[in-house]
Amino acid sequence: MDVYLEKIDARHNCCRFYSLRIEKDLFAEHLLVAQWGRIGGRGRSMIKGSGPLASCQQLRDRIVAIRERRGYVQPA
Repeated sequence: MDVYLEKIDARHNCCRFYSLRIEKDLFAEHLLVAQWGRIGGRGRSMIKGSGPLASCQQLRDRIVAIRERRGYVQPA
């Protein structure tokens, strides 16, 4: 359920990551947690959505599509 994306562009000194994971909260719901920043750093994190698993998966898929359009890829 975890997604990890990277964007590396040496010409623009861009070395970034974007991570999405689905976790359970205390009330048996699900949370979509995003973490982003420079590779090697701690980065920042934010809860992007909560609710049933299917809704969190749809939101995750939409965010991944947006990030891929902006040049992020899954590392090999």
